Amino acid sequence: MHCFVILLIFLMSSNMCFANNKSLIIASSEGPPHMMSGSHHGIDLDIVQAVLFKLGYAVKFEFPGLSRGKHLVITHKYDAIAPIFWQQDEQSFYTSEPIVQYKPMVFSLKNNKLSPNTLSDLRGASIATFQGAPGYFGSEFKLLANTPKYQEMVDMSVLSELLIKDRFDYVVLDKYIFYYYFRLKNQNRDASIFTEHNLIPEVAASVGFHDEKLRDEFNKALKSFYQSKSYFRIIERYIGMGLVN
Repeated sequence: MHCFVILLIFLMSSNMCFANNKSLIIASSEGPPHMMSGSHHGIDLDIVQAVLFKLGYAVKFEFPGLSRGKHLVITHKYDAIAPIFWQQDEQSFYTSEPIVQYKPMVFSLKNNKLSPNTLSDLRGASIATFQGAPGYFGSEFKLLANTPKYQEMVDMSVLSELLIKDRFDYVVLDKYIFYYYFRLKNQNRDASIFTEHNLIPEVAASVGFHDEKLRDEFNKALKSFYQSKSYFRIIERYIGMGLVN
């Protein structure tokens, strides 16, 4: 009888916790390692989930794409969307503080001893990047796209391999994407074979919320989480140790 009472109390308390735990639907898109629809994980999604979990929310991710996702948040079909870029607050759409900084980076092989100081120093060199890159990196980069040795790849996973094989002088890609694919194909290889040239400004990725109060709660919890070991462990999970800065 005593055991039955304990079990009954446990079940009642569990049900109360479940009832108080609101579930949020977050819109996103596909873009490893930041967002991965197959596993419903990724750097951006894991950070969002961890912060909202601290606030007592369960999270479900859906992947309608970022353009459609914003409309679904504004109309409150979804509660939030991640990531978003360059967005300001508007009616029924409230932008959080950055959850992660995307790091567009120019990579070269360390053995080649290249040392560009600006993007214009890349003129005349062979450059590989992802499809549509000129639309993200500004007017100076658009000039590079018109040079003979510039090439865009549909499959971003090949870019680190092309650089390793010395097929190009430079690869231009988000730092986390570059090392994610490098690590997938080169589990035991040292990433110190590359030189990073920080020639392109970082881009802040944020979350867009339907509810302003929830956005404010998220910002407050994010501030402490951003300084925690858990934040850096999330990124290291996808790109490896020693590459987060």
